[in-house]
Amino acid sequence: MEFRVLGSLQVVDEGADLTPSAAKVRAVLAMLVLRHNQIVSTRELIDELWGERPPATALPTLHTYVYKLRKMLGTGGPASVVTQPYGYLLATTPETIDVFRFDRLVAEGWNALERGDPQHATGTLTQALALWRGPALGNLAAGELLSAQITRLEESRLRALQLRLAADLRLGRHRELISELKELIATYPLNEDFYAKLMTALYQVGRRGEALEVFHNLRQVLIGQLGLEPSPALCRLQQRLLSADPGLDQPGLDQPELVDPLPETSSPAPQASPPPAPLSPPPARPVEVRPAQLPPDIADFVGRAQLTDRIAAVLAGTAEPGTAVRVLCLSGMPGVGQTALAVHAAHRARAAFPSGQLFAGLGGGAAPADPGEVLAGFLRAAGVAPGDVPADRDERSKLFRTWCSDRQVLIVLDDASNAAQIQPLLPGSAGCAVIVTSRFALHGFAGASMVELDPLTQEEGLELLGRIVGPARTGAERHAAERIVRLCGRLPLALRCAGSRLAAGQGLTLGTFADRLEDPRTRLADLSVADLDVRTAFRGTYERLGDPERSLFRLLGLLQTPYITTRQTGALLGCEDDHAERLLARLAGCHLLSARPGSPEVRYGIHELVRLYARECLERELDAFGEHPGGEHAGDARPGEPGQAVAGAAPVPGQSTAQAQARGDQAGDGERSLPVLVRPAGCVNGGPARVLGP
Repeated sequence: MEFRVLGSLQVVDEGADLTPSAAKVRAVLAMLVLRHNQIVSTRELIDELWGERPPATALPTLHTYVYKLRKMLGTGGPASVVTQPYGYLLATTPETIDVFRFDRLVAEGWNALERGDPQHATGTLTQALALWRGPALGNLAAGELLSAQITRLEESRLRALQLRLAADLRLGRHRELISELKELIATYPLNEDFYAKLMTALYQVGRRGEALEVFHNLRQVLIGQLGLEPSPALCRLQQRLLSADPGLDQPGLDQPELVDPLPETSSPAPQASPPPAPLSPPPARPVEVRPAQLPPDIADFVGRAQLTDRIAAVLAGTAEPGTAVRVLCLSGMPGVGQTALAVHAAHRARAAFPSGQLFAGLGGGAAPADPGEVLAGFLRAAGVAPGDVPADRDERSKLFRTWCSDRQVLIVLDDASNAAQIQPLLPGSAGCAVIVTSRFALHGFAGASMVELDPLTQEEGLELLGRIVGPARTGAERHAAERIVRLCGRLPLALRCAGSRLAAGQGLTLGTFADRLEDPRTRLADLSVADLDVRTAFRGTYERLGDPERSLFRLLGLLQTPYITTRQTGALLGCEDDHAERLLARLAGCHLLSARPGSPEVRYGIHELVRLYARECLERELDAFGEHPGGEHAGDARPGEPGQAVAGAAPVPGQSTAQAQARGDQAGDGERSLPVLVRPAGCVNGGPARVLGP
C-alpha cells in the first residue's frame, strides 16, 4: 500500500486505487497521513473539516469518516487507523508515504552536493522531484491546518529544485538550463536565486547583454511591487558582469553571487612591473534599505487619547532618557484593541525612526512564531542576502543588533506569547524602540513600560459604532446604539463585528440587531463577520491554558455574579484556597479575568462576552460526555440565566458541613452565593482533579 500526497491525494494498493471519493474523508486521511504514527486530536480534525462553526453533529460525523477509512484500509494490512485518547493515529511504516521518500532523497542529494559530487546530487534530486505529480494535495479543499502543511511541502519542493539547479550548474549545463530558468522566473517573479542562476548561465554561454537585462527586469519588478532594490549580493553579481570578472568564467561556479573571487595561488613569478590594470567601473555603492513594514493605520480609530500620548512620550525618549532600548508592552483581554493601538501609535511616531519600521506577528494565541524565523525575515528586510543569513538563531540576533546599532528603527512585535519569545528580537541601541502587544501579562520583562488596556468607554464605543455604520444611523436610533455598545461589553472587536454586520446592508436596523444581541445563546454567533470573530479571539487564549485552568474557566461560565472570590472558587473546585488563588491568578494573567482589590480579599471579574464563551466551552465539553449542566433539566436554562443547584452536592474534602457553611457566610458584602451546578472535585496530591474533562 502506498499513500501519495505529492500531487492529488491517492491511496494505491497493488495497482488498485483506493482513494476515498468523499472530500471530507480525504481531508481526514490527509491529516492522518501527513502526521503518520502521531496522534491527531479530534479537535484538530473538526477544526480542519468545519472551521470555526462546526455543526452539532460534528463528532459523530467524524466517527463515521474514520469508520469508512478503516473499512477502506482493511484489517491486517500495512496501515491502520488506531483510536487514541482524544484523537486518532495512522499506524504505518514511513516508506509507504511518498513524502518520506522525497525527504530522504533530497537529504542524500544535499549531502552529495556538500561533498563535491554534483553528478550524484543531480541524479538523486531528479529522482526526488519526479515523485511530484502536481500541486500538493491538489484534490482537497484545504482548511487552515492542511493549508499550512501544503505550504511546507511546496517549500520543500522549491528547495529541492534549487539544489538540483545548483548541481547542474556545477556540471556546466548552462545552455540546457536557460529555458527552464526563464520558466521558473515567470512562475516565481520575486525569487532572486533563480535570477542569479539565469544571469550566470547566460554569461557562461556568451550572452552577457541578456544577463544584464535580466537584472534590469528584476529591479523594475522589485521597485514596482515592493519599493525595494535587489539584494546586495545580486548587485555585486551585476557589477562582476559589467566588469567581466574572470572569476565568473569558472565552469563549475553555481552561485557566484554568494562567492567572492579567490586570490591567485600559483607559484610566485619573478618580480617585474605588472601590466596596467584594465579600467573597470567603480563598485556600486550599497543601497541603503529602509524597511517600512507597518500595517495600514485604522481610519476610524477612536479613543485612547491619554494612552496614545503616553506611548508617544516613551517612543520619543522623553519619558526616561538613557542608553537602553525603549520597550513598551501593551496587554489586555482578546479583542480589546492592542494591535490597533500599537499600529496607530507607530504610524504617529514613524518620523522619529527614519531608518525604518519592522513588524512581525508572533502568533501568541495559536502557534507561537519561532524567533529565529522572525529574525531571518527582519534581516532580509534589512537588505541581508538570504545566503548571508546565519543558520543559528543567536548569530541572527547578533547580526540584527549590529545592523540596528547605528540606526533609528521602530519594531512592532504583535501578539507575543512570553518574554522569552521577545528577548532575541530586541535591538541593543537606545536609538531604537519596540512596541510589544500580548494577550498575556509579560511579567518579569525588565525595563519595559507596561500598559494594560481596558474596553472603551460608553461614549467611545458609540463613536466607534457611528464611524462604522454612519453617525446618521446611530443618531436616529440612539437608544438602540447604546444597547449594542452595552451588549458588546464596549469591546472594540465586538463593536467592529456588530458595525460590520449593520453596514453590510442586510436590512438590519440597530433596534432589530440589539434585540438579537439580547439573546445570550446566539450573541457570540451574531458577533462574527468575515474574518472578524469574537469567539475565535477567545479561543486562541483558551487553547493555551493548562487542563486545570481550562476546567475552572469552563465552570466560570455558570457565574451569575460579576465577581468571584478565592473562597468561592475553592468551594466550587473542592480544593484549598491557595490552589484556587493560583488558578485565578493564571486566568487573570491571560486577561480572561480581571483582578479587583476588595475587602477582605481580591475579587476577580469576568467580562460578559468571556463568560458566554466559557459557558459555550462547558456545554461542548458536557455534550461530549452526554451530560448537561445542572442535571437533566439544566438544558432548559439559557446561558446567562440561573441554573439549578445539584441536590446533595458533596462538601469540600476535609471540611465539615458547618465549616463549609462558614466559608459561604464569610463572603464579602454585596456578593451573592455562587450557585453550585456541579459536584466539587476532590484534590489529588495538592492539585484539583480534572473537572468535566481535560
